[in-house]
Amino acid sequence: MLRILYFSQSSRDITDAQVRDILESSRRNNPSLGITGVLIHGGGMFMQVLEGPERSTLRQYVKILDDKRHGDCQIIHISPTQERIFQKFSMGVIQSDPFQFQHIAALREQRFESVQAKMFTDTMREFLAKLSAGPQHDAG
Repeated sequence: MLRILYFSQSSRDITDAQVRDILESSRRNNPSLGITGVLIHGGGMFMQVLEGPERSTLRQYVKILDDKRHGDCQIIHISPTQERIFQKFSMGVIQSDPFQFQHIAALREQRFESVQAKMFTDTMREFLAKLSAGPQHDAG
């Protein structure tokens, strides 16, 4: 199994309806692909975690690269994994500027270096806590 964390810049004219469409499409298609994850959007950015079987996850990421609703995709971290962190979420969503998360700036700064596994895991757990915390976030 594989886990990917990436950033991208949302298109300037993206609408709430387009973001809902991304979520609906993910939630419809991800279960059959064995993919789970979370989408964070705000501040003109997207950040997404995809986790699932290696081929399905990589194919989905390549498909995402072609989506015109965002650009400048940058993988921040990619790693093999034995366990899912977001097993309850075909695609959870957090409406927040990604840089409001404590560990994101450090992960982004180290994207060209080896990222410590603990820092990456702490970031994923922070996302999960935010998803599980309240009604402002949609579990999907």
